[in-house]
Amino acid sequence: MNHWIFVIKDDEVVFDLRIKEKKWPIYPGTKFQKYLKIGDIIVFYRAGQHGQYFLGTALVNSKVKSIAGKIDLHIDIDKIGVWKERPSIRKILSQLSFIKNINYWGLNFQGGVLKIKEKDYSVILKQVKKTV
Repeated sequence: MNHWIFVIKDDEVVFDLRIKEKKWPIYPGTKFQKYLKIGDIIVFYRAGQHGQYFLGTALVNSKVKSIAGKIDLHIDIDKIGVWKERPSIRKILSQLSFIKNINYWGLNFQGGVLKIKEKDYSVILKQVKKTV
């Protein structure tokens, strides 16, 4: 089982729609798409100037597949948990092993999907529990 961060820069209306449909788009340039497996754990992260916080979790529930009539791909997601309190990444930057340069930490979120270690996942979840 792998742990992933799925990044969204769009507003939360787009996020809410994806959650409602239980589908997450996978674009041609999305990193790691061939490694996504059913049962993998996802943490959703909102990037950008009006973001920089975590939104919730889900499980991968399908292989990457095409959407009828469209070029883009998607995966199905399940066991979705959307957090009311949205913990900021800034409070835990120094604790995340995938952040190699704290001065340019935002670069780590380019590409749409980021593989993380289980330890990083635990750090994020502990932050959520502190905000609830």
